[in-house]
This record gives sequence, C-alpha cells and structure tokens, in this order.
Amino acid sequence: MKLEIENISLNLDNDRILDNLSLTVKEEEIISIIGPSASGKSSLLRVIAGFENISSGKVKLNGQTVDDTSTIIEPQERNIGIIFQDLALFPHLSCAENITFGISELSSKEKTERLDRLEKVLDIIEISKKYPHEISGGQQQRVAIARALAPQPEILLLDEPFSALDENLKEKLLADVKILLKEEKITTIVITHNIKEAFQISDKIAFLNNKKIIQFDSAYNIYHKPLTKEIANFCGIGSFINGEIIDKNHVETSLGKHFGDTISYEIGSSIDILIRPDDIIHDDDSAKSARVIEKIFHGSDFLYKLKLNSGENIFCYTPSHHDHSLNEVIGIKSEMDHLILFNK
Repeated sequence: MKLEIENISLNLDNDRILDNLSLTVKEEEIISIIGPSASGKSSLLRVIAGFENISSGKVKLNGQTVDDTSTIIEPQERNIGIIFQDLALFPHLSCAENITFGISELSSKEKTERLDRLEKVLDIIEISKKYPHEISGGQQQRVAIARALAPQPEILLLDEPFSALDENLKEKLLADVKILLKEEKITTIVITHNIKEAFQISDKIAFLNNKKIIQFDSAYNIYHKPLTKEIANFCGIGSFINGEIIDKNHVETSLGKHFGDTISYEIGSSIDILIRPDDIIHDDDSAKSARVIEKIFHGSDFLYKLKLNSGENIFCYTPSHHDHSLNEVIGIKSEMDHLILFNK
C-alpha cells in the first residue's frame, strides 16, 4: 500500500504538533521515522492509523483519501496493523490464541496455516501453547509482531517495539522481521530512537523535527550526507572542527588540507566540517598527533576522544590492541572519502 501525506497539520489541546508535514511511502517500503523526543513521531503514527484527525492537509492510502478534515475513514477500515511499545498481549490467551485473535473469521484450516507460517518464520513454534507471562521479552515481541501480521495488513506501524530488548536479541529479531515484511510485501513505518535499528531495518529514513520532516533519504545519505548538524549528531558519533574554503575542491583544517566538493561556498569562507570516528586513522608514523582525553573499550576496539593541538576534539576508533593511556599523545591521520560541511 502506498501512503501519501500532503501538507498536514495536527493540533492537540491548542498546541501545534505537526505543521505542514509531507511524506510519501512507496508500496512495500520499510521506513523509519527518527528524531528527538516530543518531535511528533508517535502523533504522526496515530494520524496514519486514524486515531488522530488532522487539522489541515490530506492523508491518502493507495490513492484513496482517508482524512482531509471532511472525509475521514475510521481506523478499522484502513487495514493497518499496529504494534505499540507496551505490546499489549492478552494475558489470558496463549501465544497461539493471541496470534489468531484478529483472524477469527477465517476457517480453522486457514487459521492453522497462517499461524504455522508466522510461528515458523518468527521462530516461536515451541512457545505456541504458553502464556505471555511464561515467555521472555524477546519472545513476547515476536508474538506481538505475529499477531499484528496475522490479518495481513497492507501497512504495519511500529512504535518503539524493540526498545526493551538487549542488542543481541534485537539484531536477530530485526533481521527476521525484515525478511518477513519483505516476503509479505507489507509497507512498514517504524518509530525509533535507536539509529542502529533504523539503519538495519529501513529502506529509507525520515528525520522529524520542528513539526515536519527535515530529511527523507537512504540510511547511507542520512549518515554521510546529513542536511543539518542536528541530523549529523543524531545519526552517529562525530564532532565539528573549523575549516576554511581555499578553492572549489579543498578546505584547510587543523588536520590538514582535505579534498572534496566545496563549490557551494565562497573561497575564504569559514565553515564547520563534520569528522566521524571512521575518518580518523591511528598511525604511529604520522607527523600529526593528538592527546587521548577519553577512552571507551568496546571489546574489538576502543573509541578514543582526542584533543588536537588546536584545542578541538575529535573521535577515533582503534583496534583494541592499541591500548593507550589517558593523556598519551598518539599519531593520527585523516582519511575522509567526502566532505560534510556546514555554515557556522
């Protein structure tokens, strides 16, 4: 199902929650909506589901208007599945009964076939007869997803459904869910605060802030070509250092001269350049150096926070056999594939 949101605004209790927001999601696309707390992400999901009615604009599903303030299609008529953070499994029903709750109109054979498929793909066959309180949080997540998918909705809305899981459980579940969504050809919208989740499951990512979508792009571009400093900070570790445009292809910084597209800036302009940890390489033979001021051990690597001679701070990932002490000076070099520049 294709979703088209055209210049919508939403007012709740005299507060403007969404303002002139537009978004188009193609059929079978999986997108994540990210952004700071209280930016309107969950409200947008509720608008799509039909739980909130917009103040202006238009919401269309497969070309049909479902809300334009005069025409309103009720939630139960939109063929949308929803999973909220609290999951809301029925405690008095077994896992199998939870999953088949929304497909009671099907024949026994059809229900069994649907249940068998979802339990197999989501790896929950062994807990079929158990009750929600008898299974783990990760298993509850899988049951909730199976229940939402059982009626074969055309759109699935997920509001922070993986937030309570540890990273190892989450990674496997996200992989399984993405495969299932693609097999079922379900258009999916995920609300998340976790950028790793968004990167793993999404075809595209929308950054929502100031009541509207600021950037809607591939995961690669959201990370490597953010439109604002806020998006850059939200989507990964990084820092900004001063730079000066010296020609249409070079910028001078305290890390040296860097090549890239600077044509949109005037020569001599002072700009900020985004430095990601993967832009900085530990190199004992380098003439450039920095002082270790913080370190975080990740097992296979360290994340070092380094202070340059200019007083600016940058980050660097280094294999963990390079175990440097705080205040130790280490050699570094910068290797940036492309420049990410912002006006000051």
